[in-house]
Amino acid sequence: MSRGFEKKEAMKLMVRARFNKIIESIENKELKEQILQKIDERLD
Repeated sequence: MSRGFEKKEAMKLMVRARFNKIIESIENKELKEQILQKIDERLD
C-alpha cells in the first residue's frame, strides 16, 4: 500500500509473481490466459 497499490491489487501481483516462472513455461497461450483469469477471479 505504501507503493500506491490497493491491497487486492498488491495481492494479485504477489501471487502472479510466485507462479510466473511456471506460467511462462506454458506454451499454450489460451491455457496461460485461462490460468491468469482464474487467479484474478479467486483473488477478487
